[in-house]
Amino acid sequence: MYDVVIVGAGIAGCACAHFLARYDLNILVVDASYDIATGTTRANSGIVHGGYDPEPGTLKARFNIEGSRMYPGLARDLGFDFRQNGSLVVAFSEEERPNIEKLYARGITNGVEGLRIIESDELHEKEPLLNPAAVAALWVPTGGIVDPYGITLAFAETAACNGVTFKFDTCVSDIRRAENNWELIIDNPEGTSQTLEARIVINAAGLNSGLLNSYVSKENDFKITPRAGEYLLLDKIWGNAFTSTVFQVPTAAGKGVLVSPTVEGNLLIGPNAVAREHTYETQTTNEGLAQILKDASKTWVKIPAGDIITNFAGLRSTCVESPDFHLGEPADAPGFFNICGFDSPGLTAAPAVGKYFAEIISERLQAAEKPAYIDHRDAPRHLSTMSDSEIALAVAENPAWGRVVCRCEQVSEAEIVEALRSPVPARTVDAIKWRTRAGMGRCQAGFCLPLTIELIAKEHGIELTQVCKGSHDSRLILGERGFLNELPHISMGGAC
Repeated sequence: MYDVVIVGAGIAGCACAHFLARYDLNILVVDASYDIATGTTRANSGIVHGGYDPEPGTLKARFNIEGSRMYPGLARDLGFDFRQNGSLVVAFSEEERPNIEKLYARGITNGVEGLRIIESDELHEKEPLLNPAAVAALWVPTGGIVDPYGITLAFAETAACNGVTFKFDTCVSDIRRAENNWELIIDNPEGTSQTLEARIVINAAGLNSGLLNSYVSKENDFKITPRAGEYLLLDKIWGNAFTSTVFQVPTAAGKGVLVSPTVEGNLLIGPNAVAREHTYETQTTNEGLAQILKDASKTWVKIPAGDIITNFAGLRSTCVESPDFHLGEPADAPGFFNICGFDSPGLTAAPAVGKYFAEIISERLQAAEKPAYIDHRDAPRHLSTMSDSEIALAVAENPAWGRVVCRCEQVSEAEIVEALRSPVPARTVDAIKWRTRAGMGRCQAGFCLPLTIELIAKEHGIELTQVCKGSHDSRLILGERGFLNELPHISMGGAC
């Protein structure tokens, strides 16, 4: 029996867990995947929006503004990467100027601070590589960039340190009413099923949130349409090409193709917006990537395409028929809290929604605050950002800081081991990649993969053949039933 079960360990679910953990409640977070933030949260632009875009009076407008204002303080207290670099919405002709003036007026109505329209000279002084044709832009100083995985991990780790339990590879196949509580039928990766009972359920299941809602409500029926956004990522040598996040004038399909620095030091280009039928269709297409490159050249005329190191796609959880957020309890399902249709600006809004839900639910359950609540998390240390003196001190304390596993991103063995021993421990190669950046560099894990596999096996006490890339059925090394019967030892000092 749990007080609260949160379905989904993306940013929405983990934000709820973080803020609810302040109260004396028994809380469980379940997710069908192998780690936090493997769905919509992980593969998006990482933009903290200022709040000029949502229609005034909508839930998107309210929680965009509230969430945006929370980010600087949360980054300070929870130790995740966030930079308030500001954003620009650029008019490339006088014909587009009325569009940015409309966004300016909307932003003022929504309560966005510091908005102003800047003209060509100031604009090009701010961004020298911007297309010379640009005539003006809406300057949004409160706009920012964040590592979406990093903030989700910060929420999850602080929640776990305060007693919240996380259970992965766990699919919720049904939810039904049981007197005054909810029964959740969950399927485990071993093929077994079990029943959990909860007083409150939070539906933060992203692309599957409409399905979960359909289990409990007939009055509040809506459909989630997956919309793919494809991206191109440039090498870090171009990370300073633009200081601001640069948008084009938005269209009916979304905020359009952007060019933006990332907090990790790369440069991101994208996305498009293409409806897809299934929630697993995260493939990129030649046509889509070519179109993004073409569209982005309106912003940056001479994009160095030869320095694109990878591409990826993410799926947005969009309710096309009713495009606002769907938050709270259906009339016929009290105690079941939806976070549905949580597409852009969901990343920005998530902290505010999590805090809002925590206040409502704690009052509903008459839960007292914990006297020993942990509200601080130290920022993870990274070899790549340390000074020589800091590295020397770290190596003296722990020699594993001196063993570089990932050459491209300068990730040490110590960082990987810390991720494997986290309050919400990484257990797969992909989880290590997202927590430490090992494998994200120019060679895309060509050197560090075998070393990462060995560390995972050692720390979790499993065979090398049991280490997975991501999901439980994605083994990287074939053992008894495959091509290799004996795996040679991989030396931490050896070559790939």
